Amino acid sequence: MYHIGVDEAGRGPMIGPLVVAAIAIPKNDLELLKENNITDSKKLSPKKRELAFEQIESFIDKKGWIKHITICNPINIDFAMESSNLNLLETELFANSINNLNIDFSSKGKLILDACDVNQERFGNRVTNLVNKWPWKSWELISIHGADKTHRTVGAASIIAKVTRDKLIKEIEANLGIKIGSGYPSDPTSKKALYELCNGDLPNDCLRWNWASIRNHWEKEKGTKIPKRDFSNIDPKLSSQYRLSDY
Repeated sequence: MYHIGVDEAGRGPMIGPLVVAAIAIPKNDLELLKENNITDSKKLSPKKRELAFEQIESFIDKKGWIKHITICNPINIDFAMESSNLNLLETELFANSINNLNIDFSSKGKLILDACDVNQERFGNRVTNLVNKWPWKSWELISIHGADKTHRTVGAASIIAKVTRDKLIKEIEANLGIKIGSGYPSDPTSKKALYELCNGDLPNDCLRWNWASIRNHWEKEKGTKIPKRDFSNIDPKLSSQYRLSDY
């Protein structure tokens, strides 16, 4: 019997990707989460998050826990914002990570989602409508707000998603040669970085051009509306554009 937890990191930032992680843990191993302080990533310091992430990785290696990470880059987020909305995009990302877990769904289990929609039941239904062969026999669906606080399996997923996104932000910083901070509009380092990221004819690709904070900065500094992003190379079937990672 497995418990599957699914959570995301990076829904709100104006810089960088949105990351969704799913992890499948055998029921008999759930006590290990408590013993190793694997919980909601927001309750842990960066150092403790890294340690918890390493512990999860060791259990994946030694105990056969299974994870999948879906990374959605800014251009795909912008495309989704024009063609649908962020909530619908997240249902596809959640389903994508679930569908890529290679486990036996024939026995009883729980699928636990940290709902990203104001209507938590609707979010769960939208995700499972995209999940292969759902409903699985004898599986329980739990789709609630703040699931990372109440279910350690989702807390584990939140740690994977957060640590992965932090690593990707560091990669972006290394490639750009500047500090970009957390990427959130309220972060002074991120706001300062916008001057460098918007100093060309087009905003940098690491930005979410459809975010109000990016549009407002561009219009204030350039005196013109932000250019329209080129989606000509984007397949309308968004799932084919997701960058899948095995961090």
